[in-house]
Amino acid sequence: MPTALSVHIDAANRLTARWCATAGPGDFVLSGCGAWPLLALLAATAEEPGRSELAAATGLPAADAHAGALELLHTLAQAESVSAALGIWVRQGLPLRREWSTSLPAGTVQAITDQAALDTWADRHTGGLIEKFPLPVDSMTVMVLATALAARTTWLDPFHEDTMSITDGPWRGHAGPALTRSSSRPQDATILDATDPVTRVIVCGTGDLDVHLLLGRGTPGAVLTAGLEALAGTVPVRGHLPAGTRSPGLNVKAVKDRGQGDRLEMSLPPFEIRCLHDLIEQSALFGLTTVTDSARGHFPGMSEHPLYVDQAAQDVFARFTKDGFDAAAVTAMTMNLASARFLHKERTALHTTVTFDRPFGFLAVHRPTSLAVVAGWVAHPGR
Repeated sequence: MPTALSVHIDAANRLTARWCATAGPGDFVLSGCGAWPLLALLAATAEEPGRSELAAATGLPAADAHAGALELLHTLAQAESVSAALGIWVRQGLPLRREWSTSLPAGTVQAITDQAALDTWADRHTGGLIEKFPLPVDSMTVMVLATALAARTTWLDPFHEDTMSITDGPWRGHAGPALTRSSSRPQDATILDATDPVTRVIVCGTGDLDVHLLLGRGTPGAVLTAGLEALAGTVPVRGHLPAGTRSPGLNVKAVKDRGQGDRLEMSLPPFEIRCLHDLIEQSALFGLTTVTDSARGHFPGMSEHPLYVDQAAQDVFARFTKDGFDAAAVTAMTMNLASARFLHKERTALHTTVTFDRPFGFLAVHRPTSLAVVAGWVAHPGR
């Protein structure tokens, strides 16, 4: 895994971390990397003060944001286990700046037709995981921008279906389904030496996507931020754990070697989480405070007509099963015309156990680039 991330990957992961920090204690899943390219495209075409707000949200200078957005989407489009699409739909009669529209990948810009066409686009580019476009369009909508991401992998080592009964901690008294696995890869379990240590187990996929499971005593935001910072190499990662090592959910002990060598035993509840996020409700986080003001236009780099962001949302889904992991996100924004005008010794082996028997976080990580495709938190086990 790289220790130095590319600038746009690091910027997208940092947006994911800031978003996770605001998400609260319940179940959630989100995709900062789905929202980031749209914010970057907006930043590159916006005027002040919206330009600076969007640049701060993306973590890149506005002058570099357009290229960064397209590079991130290209990286995902070339991945084995992840796919990405960018769509822009324009109402007939709205002229676009030629230098902007021609800088986009061929086929990106299309005419707005109807809601069904947007639903079909979302369904096609998420492999059916998200069947409906997350925003409605009406006669006042003059532009729609969206990204669609899908991630699918099967495990190198499948899990077995089992049950778990929890006797202490936040999930005390819970009895329900569990996924268990014994592997010869104890190196997949490490400790992230953040302010509060976090146990990380990397569940390797057969392609280029892994899922990082994160267990700690801190808030969801703190635990997930530790996992994201580990991707950038800014949090120490402690591996090769000796006998006697303990951290949240993890215990390493020496046992008599019966010919299997060092082992990693793990168990966790399967999970399936879906969220619909209204990005305008967190406009400051996403740099949307100024550009949602309908009194005037904000994007002269897109069109000579005054445009503002009317809606912004993300529909995102993640599922962890005995066989693999699936996730998808559709992030969308609609734009209207501002009010200025209107258009339509004994040999021993190490036995490491990790039990996810309390709330835990997860990151789906594109292995070659360390881009977090989705991030989430399992606050309540499935029944």
